[in-house]
Amino acid sequence: MKSTVTCFVIVMTITFALEAKAPSPQIVDSGSFGVFVNGRRVATETFKIEQRASGSTAKSELKVEDGSMQRSEMELTDRGEIVRYGWQQEKPTKAELSVVPKDEFLSEVISTGPNQKSFNVPHLMPHSTPILDDNFFMHREILIWRYLAMGCRSKPEGLSCNPAPQQFGVLIPTQHASEIVTVDFKGKEKISLKGKDVECSSFRLHTDDNNFLVYMDDQKKVVRIVASTSGLEVVRD
Repeated sequence: MKSTVTCFVIVMTITFALEAKAPSPQIVDSGSFGVFVNGRRVATETFKIEQRASGSTAKSELKVEDGSMQRSEMELTDRGEIVRYGWQQEKPTKAELSVVPKDEFLSEVISTGPNQKSFNVPHLMPHSTPILDDNFFMHREILIWRYLAMGCRSKPEGLSCNPAPQQFGVLIPTQHASEIVTVDFKGKEKISLKGKDVECSSFRLHTDDNNFLVYMDDQKKVVRIVASTSGLEVVRD
């Protein structure tokens, strides 16, 4: 259980499970995802999630085959609350936004260009709200970690989770909107990954627009995400 909870600390207050906090950043996960639609690679997401004594940061860069690019950076407290979320688009047009706490809720500041006036969009959501932005699949991994921390335990026979699906109110900054996401544990499943059979924990992640199957390896890291209705497949490189 201790190794599992170490990953979850990025999104939940579970510091009691850590033996000590290192003064230098600890990399919780890093790597890249290949994003495929109907079997054709359309983008690559490169990401790094670090834990520090005061909290955690999650950075991601999405490069699309057509030349467009997006970046995101999320900073969380050690309680899993948002300090700041930033998003930038370099191509095809420049744009950026940020999400920061304001009083008890969240405020989104949007800029559509260097000569354009920025404006604010208030979100009546708590500081602990998960970010689930478009196109950043690393955010899906962090959401599953939160789900695991809330109602799952590692047992000798495997992972055991609360049978009732869990609902999360999430913020999608690039849509300037929120939605309810439902997560539940499907069970153990063997999948083919890079020509090898790998036993994974599988989860259903249901949003307003799609249903995802998320597969995690025994280190609680996402190795594959599938949305069969849209032909989307995300695979860890």
